[in-house]
Amino acid sequence: MKARIYLSMIFAFLSMSAFAQKENPLKVTPLSLPANSTTVEVKGDIKEGQILSSLRWAEQSSVACFPGTRFEMFNGNHVFYRIALPAASAMTITVTPKDNAQISLYALRQGTSDQAIPPNVGSAISCEASYPIYANLPGGKTVKNKDDGTRKIEYTSVRSPYGILIGIAGAKGAAVGEFTLRVAIKPR
Repeated sequence: MKARIYLSMIFAFLSMSAFAQKENPLKVTPLSLPANSTTVEVKGDIKEGQILSSLRWAEQSSVACFPGTRFEMFNGNHVFYRIALPAASAMTITVTPKDNAQISLYALRQGTSDQAIPPNVGSAISCEASYPIYANLPGGKTVKNKDDGTRKIEYTSVRSPYGILIGIAGAKGAAVGEFTLRVAIKPR
């Protein structure tokens, strides 16, 4: 009897280990400006990312990135990039989707040592998000603002450098969608 229980425990452990190995760790691609340049531009696809296990981190008051009423704009695959925002500088982050891909953008301003990745973010110095503006009306109607799909976020640093984590997410469950990410940094 003890041997059966022991074998059952080993089987359960091996099954859990196999399950844990199937989960892909979240990848963050580091970005830096090329020499003698104020911009970096990369092409990407959200198919290289994954759906987050939770979006609740974003609506916490200590993060305040996007409200729970807009989770559908961020519930697809997420890809991440990280870049430094030097002291006394301004940064503009722009994402342009290809072929009208449904893509949303957010960026967390973090310290230079606190580099948490969603969904494991408990707080952020600040967070900004860019997604289509719309209102849900009674009777199931939705009113949308004109939107060309381009997403843009701006940050400014006065005295301190920061780490900026850029998240690009599929909207309405999108798992594929090509985009061009452009980050420009200039002195203030």
